[in-house]
Amino acid sequence: MSDLRPRLRELFGFDDFRPGQEEVVRAAVEGRDTLALMPTGSGKSLTYQLAAMLRPEPTLVLSPLIALMKDQVDQLPTEIAATATFVNSSLDAGETRKRLDDVAAGRTRLLYAAPERLRSSSFAETLRSIGVGLVVIDEVHCVSMWGHDFRPDYLFIRRALETLGEPAVLGMTATATPATATEIATALGREMAVVRTSVVRSNLRYDVQEVAGNEDRLRILVERLRAVGEGSAIVYARSRDSCERVARTLRGHGLRLEHYHAGLDATDRSRVQDDFIAGRIRGVVATTAFGMGIDKPDVRFVCLFNYPDSLESYVQMVGRGGRDEKPSETLLLASPTDAAAVRRFAVGDIPTSDDLREVYRVIREHGGRVDPSQCATGDHDPRVLIGMLEQAGIVRRGYDTGRMMQIELPAVGPGTGAVVDDLLERYRREAQARIERIVSFTESRRCRHAQVAEHFGESFTEPCGACDICDPPRSHATRQAAGSLPDDVAGSIVTAVAGLRWPLGRRSLAAMLRGSVSAPPSARSSGAFGLLEAASDAEVKRWIKELETAGALVEVETDDGFRVLHAVPDAPRPSLARKASRTSSVPKASGPVDDDAAERLRSWRRERSLADSVPAYVLFSDATLRELAATKPLTLSDLAGVKGFGPKRIERYGDEIIALLCP
Repeated sequence: MSDLRPRLRELFGFDDFRPGQEEVVRAAVEGRDTLALMPTGSGKSLTYQLAAMLRPEPTLVLSPLIALMKDQVDQLPTEIAATATFVNSSLDAGETRKRLDDVAAGRTRLLYAAPERLRSSSFAETLRSIGVGLVVIDEVHCVSMWGHDFRPDYLFIRRALETLGEPAVLGMTATATPATATEIATALGREMAVVRTSVVRSNLRYDVQEVAGNEDRLRILVERLRAVGEGSAIVYARSRDSCERVARTLRGHGLRLEHYHAGLDATDRSRVQDDFIAGRIRGVVATTAFGMGIDKPDVRFVCLFNYPDSLESYVQMVGRGGRDEKPSETLLLASPTDAAAVRRFAVGDIPTSDDLREVYRVIREHGGRVDPSQCATGDHDPRVLIGMLEQAGIVRRGYDTGRMMQIELPAVGPGTGAVVDDLLERYRREAQARIERIVSFTESRRCRHAQVAEHFGESFTEPCGACDICDPPRSHATRQAAGSLPDDVAGSIVTAVAGLRWPLGRRSLAAMLRGSVSAPPSARSSGAFGLLEAASDAEVKRWIKELETAGALVEVETDDGFRVLHAVPDAPRPSLARKASRTSSVPKASGPVDDDAAERLRSWRRERSLADSVPAYVLFSDATLRELAATKPLTLSDLAGVKGFGPKRIERYGDEIIALLCP
């Protein structure tokens, strides 16, 4: 077609294409293998949707977003939606068969499926018989083992393309460096023309602010959210518990943001997502997957509460702001402690040669036919480990049979161990390099937009006028210098508790006394708010505990089940002294074991083991619990120094354990 704009106008209502779109559509329609490198919000999905309507054969879209496939189809323009469908694990066999029959009959032209669906030989053979003409691979960077988001099922796409009869390929990603683009083409076995549009999003302001700790993060976040006018907000936090705590704090300041993470049931996730899209809430506090596949144009503020794991992840997350091309703000809150933690996470999550040997042993014992659960080792996804073995040429995973993986075991030579060691060493170097790039990005005093552009192979003329380096912000939330402590700390705490209109629990009382932004609204109106701002959070919590032990404070349960503290004014009060500050952020198991803390940890472990349906010892060993009860780590960074804690365990359980140790 000489002019694609009439069909663009007819199907999507747009008079003209955005940069790069027309070139991608033409390549797809003409059946040329193409790699489209286009930033988030640049209209990637329109290109293959329009191409699917113009091609003679049906189009297969491979997308990792299983949970969002229905939403993606529902949000298509009416004429396209009428001829689009999806197949995933939520459908029974009969419905799947019916939908594939519709594709075969020409009633459906656009079929969405997850990459792992191609592991089914019957599905691949059905598509071959139908005659799929174009395969769109969304998030195609996931095929690179050395990238920031490796997914082993993407490795099988190349073999599946052979079964499908070698249809044309359109790979799409927002985050691929020139080196990654080369790796993608190699992994797919195709010579791919590259269409690259600028990664520079001039409507996005990139701000990075260094913070001293969690309290500073919350103060700054509250101020920035209040300053944002119309539109929605997304706040990304590292763990599920952090999402909930941050959202609760923001709501306490009149900012209606809901938390969203994989731990919510499907009904709650749908409710929060629907409320976000409809604008019924101000925004969400979520883990990193939120926002993928959601086309909400008016996100005016995106905040990363913690370091992301790479510059690619950063660009992808902040890129969910300002999709309507109107000015929008982004903020990354960074700290030296967080940088140290993310460096440890980067290497702590890397498998060992023993992990790979164990998986290989299990595969051999079962004759190459295994369920993924049989290959589980530590915190690692067995599919990723098998993918690494496949990259090393030690195994070859084929089509699955139900849940069972079929794995070939070719003969291996005497140098196999060295191959594995070299692969793991490269994996480690790449992981460390990704972290150093994002840390360098935050610490550098160069234009933020220029740094992003250069990382993705572009040139950029500074200054941008849209980052904290080129255009420093006029104000930031800053914590005032802490004053001195009252002469009678014990008496001041008891008096403060006695004067509360609404009693508080331990955590809320400590937040009030320290003047924390996380204190509930009733506590912030107290005259004692910030009374002990000069003390650390750990000190205030310890003093409260000592007053309870002495009987000056007592915990009672209210009629509605809350546990709060009441003052006993006439009770004897201990002399509350400050302990010497710790010289290292890494806990040392040198002190005596706190038996009460150990018992709390054991009780928690029993409850979590039942909830997670795993043996208690799989969660944490007795030795790890004893070390926790002896060192009492105060931060997630401290936890990283405790034996038995890897990045995934810190993310999943860290906040709960710190709360147990500092009740």
